[in-house]
Amino acid sequence: MKESKMKVVQLGVGAGLPVHSGDEFGGTEKGVYWVSHWLGYLGCQVYVIDIKGRAEQREERQKSLAKFYEVWHLPLRHNYNFPFWSRFFNYLLAMLHLLLFALPSSLILNRLFAREKIEVIHAYSNLPALAAIVVNKLRRNAAVIVYLESVAWGATKLSWRQRLPALFEILALKWSDHIIVEAPSLKRWLVSEFNLPPTKISQVYSGVAVDEIEQFLSHKAGPCRQSNTVPCVGRVSPRKNQFTAGKVIPKVMAAHPEFKFVFVGPTSTGKYLNSIKKFIADNELSPWVEFRGEVSKQELYDLYSEATLFLLPSLAESQGLVLVEAMAFGLPVIASTIEPFVDVVNREEGSAILVDPNDVDGMAAAIIRLLEDSSLRQSMSQKAKRVSRYFSWEQVASHTLALYKKLVQNEKKSLSEVGS
Repeated sequence: MKESKMKVVQLGVGAGLPVHSGDEFGGTEKGVYWVSHWLGYLGCQVYVIDIKGRAEQREERQKSLAKFYEVWHLPLRHNYNFPFWSRFFNYLLAMLHLLLFALPSSLILNRLFAREKIEVIHAYSNLPALAAIVVNKLRRNAAVIVYLESVAWGATKLSWRQRLPALFEILALKWSDHIIVEAPSLKRWLVSEFNLPPTKISQVYSGVAVDEIEQFLSHKAGPCRQSNTVPCVGRVSPRKNQFTAGKVIPKVMAAHPEFKFVFVGPTSTGKYLNSIKKFIADNELSPWVEFRGEVSKQELYDLYSEATLFLLPSLAESQGLVLVEAMAFGLPVIASTIEPFVDVVNREEGSAILVDPNDVDGMAAAIIRLLEDSSLRQSMSQKAKRVSRYFSWEQVASHTLALYKKLVQNEKKSLSEVGS
């Protein structure tokens, strides 16, 4: 007897960010598209509920094996840089985005339940996850609610002030049937912080378009890595720790003035960016520093392919996709010793150099060492590419499907035991 296709709903983020192949806006948006796409190749019937995108995004969705249900979305701005109100406005807008997405998504999900035997609902944000839980209960459906823990909490004890704005996130963690995290360190932290059973949490890494990167490199004309640049990629914010990278520059430039540091990424708070720029100006480092802001995927890929090495000094991450992205380009990486990075790098010894994110001298010494040792750079480059293969979207989808099957099997077993 032929096995029927597993029917899965991917419930997107609905945060005003479109979902399509190669989306520059964020890792989660890319994840929804690519996981759905590859689950289709692996034999699932996948339904994706997400916001309505632009014409080119809808064109990309038509290439996918998943079926997309698009929700109209109010085109609100998503980033505010007012010094005092920034966090307050961002939080309110994020909740409004998600609420406007969760309500119509619930109606679509209800209609799907009426005609399909949905086995898994995979939600990527808190309010959509809670809406799915309610619909699932009202319909008395047996779908397993899988929630992707979506906040880079860090690894510290949360105060009540931190817990209060995260109320919906915490409810989604408590009420969903299962939780996916991107790194083992996050699983350990959630178990400790929220007293969740370890069996309720599984670790599945997010992916990177490794095949696309390899194809880009194979078609790139001319020799690579001739620009003598050290990129530092990520949203400009205290968590990403670009200020420490700025402090490293004078020490590196004293030994290698031919190199240049390039900061790439949108700005969370103008105050933090201005403090970095002031340090650069006060120390007369402008000739060796460039701030490019948010760039297109093509520009970012060009930067990666021409760089000498990659610097990632983050203080906290859920996984750190740019780490894997840089490794896929074969860049020797110097990153901070936070647990998510350790989890990735430990797949192969010597695939990256990890340093304390607050150790300016240690970070500078690691950069200078790499700049002066071409054989070490070559060795790290080869190892980095091998590590990145673990994070291809095909691998991520395969691991995700294996988890779905295990959860559905456990659900059926529990129901049969209740029935008997």
